[in-house]
Amino acid sequence: MRLRGQTDLVLLHPPSVYDFREKLVIPSPIADLVPSGPFFEMYPIGFSFLGEYLERHGFKVRVVNLAARMLGEPGLDVERLIARLDPAAFGIGLHWLPHAHGAVEVARLCKAAHPDTPVIMGGYSASYFHEELMDYPEVDYVVRGDSGEEPLRRLLKALQEDGDLSPIPNLTYRGNAPGEVFSSEMSFVPSDLSHLGDNYRFMIRSAMRNVDPRGVGAFKGWWSYPVSAVLTVKGCSRNCTFCGGSAWSMNKCFSRCGIAVRSPEEVARDVESLASFTGAPIFIIGDLRQPGEEYAAEVLERLGKLAPSNHVVLELFEPAPAEFFEMASALPNFDIELSPETHDDALRRTAGKPYTAAAVEETVALALEAGCKKFDLFFMIGIEGQTRQSVGETVAYCDMLLGEFGPRLNPLIGPLAPFLDPGSILRENAEAHGYKVFFDSLEDHRRALTEPHWRDMLGYETRWMTRQDIVDVTYDALLELNRAKAKHGRISSGPAAEVESFLRDNVALLRRLDAVNAAASDGRDDELARIKLEAEDLRRRSDIVKDELAWPVEGARFRYGGIAKILLKGRNAA
Repeated sequence: MRLRGQTDLVLLHPPSVYDFREKLVIPSPIADLVPSGPFFEMYPIGFSFLGEYLERHGFKVRVVNLAARMLGEPGLDVERLIARLDPAAFGIGLHWLPHAHGAVEVARLCKAAHPDTPVIMGGYSASYFHEELMDYPEVDYVVRGDSGEEPLRRLLKALQEDGDLSPIPNLTYRGNAPGEVFSSEMSFVPSDLSHLGDNYRFMIRSAMRNVDPRGVGAFKGWWSYPVSAVLTVKGCSRNCTFCGGSAWSMNKCFSRCGIAVRSPEEVARDVESLASFTGAPIFIIGDLRQPGEEYAAEVLERLGKLAPSNHVVLELFEPAPAEFFEMASALPNFDIELSPETHDDALRRTAGKPYTAAAVEETVALALEAGCKKFDLFFMIGIEGQTRQSVGETVAYCDMLLGEFGPRLNPLIGPLAPFLDPGSILRENAEAHGYKVFFDSLEDHRRALTEPHWRDMLGYETRWMTRQDIVDVTYDALLELNRAKAKHGRISSGPAAEVESFLRDNVALLRRLDAVNAAASDGRDDELARIKLEAEDLRRRSDIVKDELAWPVEGARFRYGGIAKILLKGRNAA
């Protein structure tokens, strides 16, 4: 299959469900704790690194966030948009499993418009289901693993030259005989990330070259709130049982035996680059202490010398000592995120996080004393051994913490949803951990994603809570936590009332949906149409729950002098 076209690769980010604009989907809290909305329109950071790496090696790459454009432009003709693209190849992300439906459907659209153009998939979920993806004629190749840059470069080059595919690592593809599938060895697993370049400079230059700034927006509303992320590591040193990116999972599924890190110089360079053209928050991905305390100290020292005015968000995988926050305090604005998942030390230990609530509280106190502007604490519903009573106790614990630490503390809670991560310890050993799994194949997950009620989308229940229990207790917890935040001044009364109204209306609409489905009356279709209209209104109101995730923008959202320098540097380099 020979490459053609002026753009070598168009990377498409699909919505979780295609076409969500035509389907009945009642909003759920599944995506409430991430920047993107219920259709997961935020693309993985790997897109930008793929584009930068390939362009550095002579290929022209364009990123199109199809999901975000569909949300921002309700009348967008997706089929026409794809038909007007004429790349040598399409790349479609199937990183997170909630994109299983949309990724395959967008691949079908690509093949319908461009039957001779190769379609390549990649990402964690694509890697896990790589053989199954070969059952879909719309998918020609799967690039596997957590580092697809070099395998994808070699694939594009081989397609360009009608070359042999067999030497390319991490690749799954069809043979000539019916049903014949080849999967090469997962041998490209870099132990460091020195091959990665300046991904944000690539994104800016690409947007300008293609006259498509909307296409590179990370999520709906990104141009109004251009929060960005800096990658520090691939792989993980921890073994959280629910995480498909744990050390155990990465070793089993992606042949990664240890973490790969970017140098402190590269991390600081990325922060400096971002701060040159935006005042928006910068999120540092991964606990800086994973490679060791010396690594964390060097990164923080470099960032402190840069002293960007941006809010710099630091992620912790476990409680941190006073020395960490002393170093972080050199940043004018720093924020912290930690995910203890539960107030219960025994349940937390079972989930793979062997630290205590007392240690969490000490960390919060140290961070706030050092000047932390906002400390996000994330709790989860659906972990092993958790009951409805235990979830209620977690919310009461959050209430207590808010009373002790005040409004700079921001506790958040949400469900482990919609699926158990493919390749996670829980998913691979579900019964032993008290889980019942409802979906097995990729097609099972694709069908589930089109369910209008998120209870029926949930891919699991536990020995301690049914799917309906998880739904019910989630809304109970969200309502109680919202009230606790209002009581302690974490949020003001107006937004708190809006959130309460939104949650109550959501629960009521889900109950109406169940009642209509149970009745199966002659007026069922008309009532479902009314429910769809109300669901769309709820989706428009759902942005209110995202406000608590935000950090302030310091100064201008965009510093156009910095953008001009990046474009000028790119032109001079060319």
